[in-house]
Amino acid sequence: MYKDIKQHILSCIHCRKIKPSRRKPDGHLVSIEPPRGVWERIAMDYVGPVPESASGNKYFLVLTDLFSKFIVTKAVPDNTSTTAAKFLLYDVFMIYGVPLEILTDNGQHFSSSLYESLLTLTGCCHIKTTPYNPQANGQFERHNATLLPNLLALSNRSKSNWDDKLLPTTFNYNSTRHDSTGYTPFELMFARHPRFIADLNSPLTTPHNISHYHHTMEQFIEHVKIAARENTRRNQHLAKQRFDQNRSNPQYSVGQTVLIRNRNPSMNKFSFKFIGPYTIINRIRDKTYIVQHEGTGRRVQVTVHDIRSLN
Repeated sequence: MYKDIKQHILSCIHCRKIKPSRRKPDGHLVSIEPPRGVWERIAMDYVGPVPESASGNKYFLVLTDLFSKFIVTKAVPDNTSTTAAKFLLYDVFMIYGVPLEILTDNGQHFSSSLYESLLTLTGCCHIKTTPYNPQANGQFERHNATLLPNLLALSNRSKSNWDDKLLPTTFNYNSTRHDSTGYTPFELMFARHPRFIADLNSPLTTPHNISHYHHTMEQFIEHVKIAARENTRRNQHLAKQRFDQNRSNPQYSVGQTVLIRNRNPSMNKFSFKFIGPYTIINRIRDKTYIVQHEGTGRRVQVTVHDIRSLN
């Protein structure tokens, strides 16, 4: 009788749409395999809007190499696709070269024909994260959590000069040892330690000859690549253990009827928390599904933390 009552309550679509969840969002953490080397896979996004600076900048772009954790930043006045494409071409590709893959969200500035044409022309594979799933680009979010407080701490009281502090904040980040790799991003990116004003009196390393220097450099690069990947895997494993603890990881089957989280920007306190019913028509990955509305036929890509079952 208890099972019948529980099943009856869970099958009430009206209740399932309204009642909030009091537990951790569903879905275990899926760690992305670390790239095999520098500049193979990068992530990019806009940060902002932030208080307008004296120079008229309201956003800044952040690009992260997912192997070395090296970041490239630039303050910009808007968040358009043209600004993003110019940043990629002139501040990234023409200085550091073209990566194999670039990871972004589904923002319009990263979905325009101009942006896609640039990536197609340069042969760079564009990977987009699932909407409303910041964990898919978790490393980028984590970098911002470190970068933003340092940037705010250096800015004046009115925050009108934050763009002047962006470059030194970026250099400080790239010159600081990263816990996940065990090295500084600068060291992994350029295979040497960063040297600044306070280090000018330190003795320089003079190679015996060019071939010896090249051999030593190759050995160093190979060593740190292996060590950085192992350190990253170890940290990912610990992060997954913490994240998955006391968290359910439901699996849905094709044809199953479900509700999905209401993402309508105009929703209020009286709005349904979940909407539907939808039918699962495809499973893309462990946590990502394509669902179709049973009435309108509208298709949406969602992750498990935005799905609520009806049984």
